[in-house]
Amino acid sequence: MARNSYAVFGMGSFGSKLALALTRQGNTVLICDSNPQRINELRDKVTEAVIGDVSNEDVVKELNVSKFDAVILSMSGYFEDQVLALTLLKQEGAKKVVVKSNSTIQERILYRLGADEVIQPELDVAERLSRRLSLSNITDIFEFRGSAIADVVVPSHLCGKPLRELDLRNKYNITVLLVCKSGANECSVGPDTVLAPGDQLTVFGGEKAIIELFKER
Repeated sequence: MARNSYAVFGMGSFGSKLALALTRQGNTVLICDSNPQRINELRDKVTEAVIGDVSNEDVVKELNVSKFDAVILSMSGYFEDQVLALTLLKQEGAKKVVVKSNSTIQERILYRLGADEVIQPELDVAERLSRRLSLSNITDIFEFRGSAIADVVVPSHLCGKPLRELDLRNKYNITVLLVCKSGANECSVGPDTVLAPGDQLTVFGGEKAIIELFKER
């Protein structure tokens, strides 16, 4: 059974990969692009494929966009078309519109026009990589609903103490989700788990709090 229903408009590199990934995860996915070649290459790999210009009012009406859980606009190379498509989607009652942007200026404009979410994939990846390279104890970190989830290596100032004593949730509003002991194949977590050098944690909390707590001092 399909999980959700999505429409992806714009079959460039990002849009194509997103549509295929959503389909692999069991979702119903409609794709639309004005380039017949791009649509024909993906037609058999998604639920439905339509050749059309989504900056055209008649095309958007025919697609019945209000039935989708979310519509993703990934035509960021054509910002004027992106703006027109966003306006039409909101007029036709799209529940949620996620728009790919190339710049902060575009992002501000798209939000003002009613976008529910604006993403800049290259910038997001670059920022995550820069944080990971700059902060040796944080192996990965990404935003999640206004907070962050991170994989971290236990710094020396937290070693030798059980989680109960550290009390990270009350002191820093950080929750330890998993503890992977150095050399062990399984991950677990408990209040009496004592942290040791080389242990890896998966934690949830504010990004700034995570970075400050788990950096080596």
